[in-house]
Amino acid sequence: MFMIAKYNLLAVSIIVLFLALYFPCISRSAVESTGEINAKDNNAGTLIAGTQADLIANMIIDMSQAEPGEEIESIRIIVPNGLTIKGKPVKSVKVGEKEVPNFTQQIQENNQIIVTLPTLITLTSRVAIEFTVDVSAVPIPNLQFIIGLIAVNQRLLISSIKPGNADGRVNNDSLTLRSVSATKPLPPTNVKVQPDPNGENDLIITWSKVDEAGGYIIYRNGIEIANVIGKDQTSYTDKDLDPNTYSYTVRSYKTDVLRSDPSASASGTATKDTKAPNPPTIVPELKILEKGIEVSWKPSSSADVVKYIIYRGTSASSVSKIGEVDATKTSYIDAQPPESGSFLYIVGAVDEAGNQSKSSPTQLRQILSGDKPQPNPFTPKSNDPRFNQVTFPSSIVKGGEGTFSVKIFDLEGNLVFEKDVDSGSKEIKWDGKDSNGNYVNSGVYIYQATMGNKNKIGSIIVAK
Repeated sequence: MFMIAKYNLLAVSIIVLFLALYFPCISRSAVESTGEINAKDNNAGTLIAGTQADLIANMIIDMSQAEPGEEIESIRIIVPNGLTIKGKPVKSVKVGEKEVPNFTQQIQENNQIIVTLPTLITLTSRVAIEFTVDVSAVPIPNLQFIIGLIAVNQRLLISSIKPGNADGRVNNDSLTLRSVSATKPLPPTNVKVQPDPNGENDLIITWSKVDEAGGYIIYRNGIEIANVIGKDQTSYTDKDLDPNTYSYTVRSYKTDVLRSDPSASASGTATKDTKAPNPPTIVPELKILEKGIEVSWKPSSSADVVKYIIYRGTSASSVSKIGEVDATKTSYIDAQPPESGSFLYIVGAVDEAGNQSKSSPTQLRQILSGDKPQPNPFTPKSNDPRFNQVTFPSSIVKGGEGTFSVKIFDLEGNLVFEKDVDSGSKEIKWDGKDSNGNYVNSGVYIYQATMGNKNKIGSIIVAK
């Protein structure tokens, strides 16, 4: 135990010494940012040993939680051993989409580049720094960069740059590169093609990993169709194929120009799509608009949906189609809903092969006859939404125009409820509670419905 503690203490001491050497004036910061290093025109994070390479450091500097004094003045890039910088390695700096013309750069000991900006970074910004390195002739599997931000008060914000996607593209997405020999990689082996087991009209291509690869190129019938980035990615799904037999080959690559010979070919047959898409998620509440009833939903997560069909009926098992919209839409207005009765809506997602899946239903909608509040009587404490509130349609007031309002009084003339809505709304609901949010007592209540200068007076029975 003593020996373990001794070595742990030694490791901590080495880390502290490293940080003190590389990062003088270290302090923690509220600035939390993401960054990545990519070889220019190479998404695989691979450099060729013995060459010169242009690199791009992309970062998103998040200033949303920055404190006074943490405005960014400089960016420090520590280049790993195995890469050499000299002269003025930085070729360009961008903040957002704009080139920064008057930045300064300097090389410090321990392979560090310091880029100082003419204007402080005070807002969350996307920054890209392009610089040149000489790559050692000896391949190195792990070239780890460290990027730090230096604030205006010269404190280094050690928590500032963490590896992650910072350029919005699928590529290296890390602060680590590798260098490889300038020879073609081996072609992938064990290439296989299988139909999608779930009934989609897709084919799944798999192969064995090539250790020296940075990614793989997929060919269908001799035509390049996909670039799979990462040596550990060993499958690709070719989607939405017409029923037919297709031949595939796979090539591994180190860079765009260092590609392997094609693999042995493998064939597979795509069948007709028989799998229904994932259903849309319906919004249970309906919107009552001047022009009709609006049904809304969240789109299906399936990529091959081409349209949505809207159904209406008295129950989930007895619905009929009333309309359809294309896959870009997420709502539908029923311009001719029933004039009375109860009904609900369901939305179906339809894919390009005609397969369909249906959503769960909306809440049951009760349409009034138009000349009286319903239901009457009603039971506010019921768990059934059909009976626990009363609805006053605006059509209850004949010939009225303008703001629609309802007042409810007890038999002693006390006002217990009042609400008004604009002229675009068709109804007012009352849940049996007074202005303090308490349920009223059972009994008979008087309502006064008003629209413009027209009135309608009647009675409501509250039953508990």
